[in-house]
Amino acid sequence: MCRKVATTGKAGPIITMKSFYALLGNGVTAALAGPTGAVDWWPVPRFDGPTIFSRLLDHHAGGYLSLQPLEWTTVEQRYRPEGLFLETRFTSPQGMATITVGLEVGRNALWMTAESTLPLVLTCRPSFDYGVVRPSFVPVPHGMHYVNPLGPGQATLLIHGPAHPDERMDQWRCAPGNLIVVFRVLMEAKPDLRWLSAPISADAARIWVKSSPFWTIPLIAQSAGEPVHRSLQIIKGLTYRPTGAPVAAATTSLPEVPGEARQWDYRYVWVRDSAYSGEALLLAGNVVDARRIAEFLLNSVLLNGRVYSTPFLRVDGTVPEREQDLLWLRGYEQTRPARVGNGAISQRQLDLVGSVLWLVYRIWQETHDNTFIESYWWAIAALADWAQKTWTQVDASLWEYRTIRGQHTHSRMMNWVGLKVASQLARNAMHDEPNAKRWHDAATKIADTLWREAQLAGSFLPRSTGGIPDAALLTLPLYGFVSVHDPYFLTTLQTIERELVNDGLVYRYRADDLGETRFPFLLVGFWYARILLRQGRQQEAQTVIERHLEQATPLGLFGEHSDEKTGTVRGNFPQLFSHSALVTTIMEQKRLERGQPLAEQAFLHPLVKLPQAELWADE
Repeated sequence: MCRKVATTGKAGPIITMKSFYALLGNGVTAALAGPTGAVDWWPVPRFDGPTIFSRLLDHHAGGYLSLQPLEWTTVEQRYRPEGLFLETRFTSPQGMATITVGLEVGRNALWMTAESTLPLVLTCRPSFDYGVVRPSFVPVPHGMHYVNPLGPGQATLLIHGPAHPDERMDQWRCAPGNLIVVFRVLMEAKPDLRWLSAPISADAARIWVKSSPFWTIPLIAQSAGEPVHRSLQIIKGLTYRPTGAPVAAATTSLPEVPGEARQWDYRYVWVRDSAYSGEALLLAGNVVDARRIAEFLLNSVLLNGRVYSTPFLRVDGTVPEREQDLLWLRGYEQTRPARVGNGAISQRQLDLVGSVLWLVYRIWQETHDNTFIESYWWAIAALADWAQKTWTQVDASLWEYRTIRGQHTHSRMMNWVGLKVASQLARNAMHDEPNAKRWHDAATKIADTLWREAQLAGSFLPRSTGGIPDAALLTLPLYGFVSVHDPYFLTTLQTIERELVNDGLVYRYRADDLGETRFPFLLVGFWYARILLRQGRQQEAQTVIERHLEQATPLGLFGEHSDEKTGTVRGNFPQLFSHSALVTTIMEQKRLERGQPLAEQAFLHPLVKLPQAELWADE
């Protein structure tokens, strides 16, 4: 997958609406490189840390790192086959330059390599703590050392090749030839200065080659196609390797609609989003990483009070700070305020238990590892008891409404999922009949309530009191609560198709407490495709899938939303929800093509083990 951008003169590229950023990852943080390869976003030392490059949110003060020709005619970009390493190729009548940028796996080191017949200019303008602190500049042989004068944080830029300083301290002129650049960052109070200043190898290509195994696609998914491959790499690129926990997105404050109010910080581990990604990895054959996510979520369970103190956590399992406005930043496309933290931190979201226990159950379905269940029975039982205790309460729903509260049907259904899962695990893995019966009876009460409401209304409603159409109701059959052919669900689906589906894309709802929603929500569009697959509407499902694939950037990345008219990415980026949903949808499509049962079918018959390892063994 490659993108090509026409450009003219020194002003740089004329960016098409579809051109956007590329994700660079290393298992501890992530950076974003733009359509010319410039790095405009990089939080350190982790995903949720303060930035050293943040031009994404402030073109003047944010800071960036770039290496590019003085003039060019066209730009082409692609990811190298080894992993999330971005290759940018500039051409002009005078020659060509190929520049690769990527993060070193496990280290906060950003590498650039260049092969060029054109002169290049290297610009390095770090700015600590979201653009607040300009560093002190200390020249060193073949580069520059940077120090945060107000706190911990040091960085070093080293250059190997034909480069000499410009009149400005933040620029170097580079003659045609081969060039290697590394920018290393440490945020510790006592940094390892030896590593910061260590000489760089003349063969930087080995960085890409040696990192290749980290980005390997599981065997089962290798024939699933490029969109699945890229999405699995993005999920890995959003995952904090020490704990196995994925963040919801790599960015903060990219708005749904520029100039309006919906811009949030997504650089945390949302319980729900992580569970969804775990199921996607499981379907793709990566049981190990799916289990690491489940273990992170189970180890985060509290035994007193709420089972999860917040709907999301830091990558190390601790509680994030509350939402703060970064008023000094201009914001993406002048959308203020940029924010760190998230106001949903104190919300009650009652679907979380079901999301986690569904993932635990799916892992047990695949492995029948009773020891895994026994080891975490303390957490599983606590989650089930919480679902039994709270399912009648009001919550903010999975959509994290800022002021709307109610008994949301999706949240109550997910409590049904959690209790049903716990009941089956108690009976089949733990041989705990008293708890199995207690949780089964509680799940039955939830089901009876939801069915009674549906029968009175003639369809499933978003909340016990009604509400406008909500695409969250598409999940009811995906967990086996109702058949896709049930008359009450069909009526619900007809409402969603009439009110929320537009040209193959789906809105999650049309309005909320912040006003009108402007763009389709990619996660729910993939839910819709999964419903169509279950109904046997294969061609329609394929059309919806292809329509959603069109919303990817030319490099195969998805945002949270997409402007259906221009294809412009909207919301934080890249979005774990969207990539996980893509993998789940296409892997389920493959199962159906092979006549394999889907997860919720086996959920109703718990002793059925889903075939997986042999899915494409003959392909």
